[in-house]
Amino acid sequence: MLVSLCFELVKNIFFNPANFGIIAALTLTQDAWVSPGQWGNDFWFLLLFLGAGAMILKRVGRWETSAVFLLFYTLLEAVRNFWLGWSWDVLSHHLMTGSLLLFALFMLTDPRSIPNHYLSRIFWAIAIAIVTFMIQYSLYLSTAIFWALFFLSPLTIMLDYCWYSPKFNWKVSIAHPTI
Repeated sequence: MLVSLCFELVKNIFFNPANFGIIAALTLTQDAWVSPGQWGNDFWFLLLFLGAGAMILKRVGRWETSAVFLLFYTLLEAVRNFWLGWSWDVLSHHLMTGSLLLFALFMLTDPRSIPNHYLSRIFWAIAIAIVTFMIQYSLYLSTAIFWALFFLSPLTIMLDYCWYSPKFNWKVSIAHPTI
């Protein structure tokens, strides 16, 4: 079992390349930072990211990962917001940041570095939401979403081992052949 698990480590990509680059830049250099507000929190960003994300996720077929992550993270934020007695404006401000939407719709759903099985993707998205929330509000790191994905990426191998499903493969459309 250990040998087959080690073979899976070599065979599978389990770190999201963009996330790995962000973490490497944050830890290895003094010149890198991630600003959670760099994308703003305007309503048109929400529409832009949701529209582009919907097109990509429809093609990839991994929409449940983003949906579960966003729903569970929203639930955690709403409970915290209610607990602290804040207005709902604070909650909407936290949830409409472009960085969160960009992460949830594009980085979290990379089909080559997330679990293959439907149930394992749901479990994985919930785990990332919980770890993100814990890091963000216990260590007060604005980069919590990236750290949570980085720390939980090796979990992909174990989830793929527990729930087998074929690996993601881009479908070639007959109407639009690749050149």
